[in-house]
Amino acid sequence: MSAYVVSRPVWRRFRPRFLARAAAHVRAGGHAAIVLPDERIDLLLSVDAQGKLTELGLWSLLSIEQQRFRRVAEGPAQGLATARVKRQYEGSVLDWCERDSVHAGALREVALDCLACGACCHDANVVLDDVDLSRWREAGRGDLTGRAYVRRARDGKITLRFAASGRCQHLCDDRRCAIYEIRPDNCRAFVVGSEACLSAREETLGIRDGAALD
Repeated sequence: MSAYVVSRPVWRRFRPRFLARAAAHVRAGGHAAIVLPDERIDLLLSVDAQGKLTELGLWSLLSIEQQRFRRVAEGPAQGLATARVKRQYEGSVLDWCERDSVHAGALREVALDCLACGACCHDANVVLDDVDLSRWREAGRGDLTGRAYVRRARDGKITLRFAASGRCQHLCDDRRCAIYEIRPDNCRAFVVGSEACLSAREETLGIRDGAALD
């Protein structure tokens, strides 16, 4: 199945004096940007039943090139995850909040069909491992392991070879992946509805917010 209905967190911005409201929003499934007096931004992200950062929360961090976070120790947001945003990504986070300002509630359902999209198949760095290469050979597509389709660096790293336009060579004109059933594990791991997904759709297809394709 390539079609998904994803419940994604809705972003809201808050000032510190409204931290209790921000925490309630996050506990309901949303994400919050706490804009501090010096205009620095702290993220407030939801956690699962085991107290771990949710998958969409983690991908929000990865989208701004961060991985580290901490749990709030006390106060209205106790137990939630927080992280200070790097200066160069503050604008991105505020843009997420602006994008979601038209949506009510803490969660938003979006319908996405990967096989009618292909936005993430542009300007990507898809690292391959032995499992991917073996999968291709077992499927009778040993040609995919050749120089026409992969790059081999001196350090042994193997990646998909993209066209000069930045487009994956396996992406068809109708936005379908020609090797979807045997696609690399890194492609399989890309989370539908994540901020990385929504950003790719906006930058590549001009679709803001993750609305379903016609």
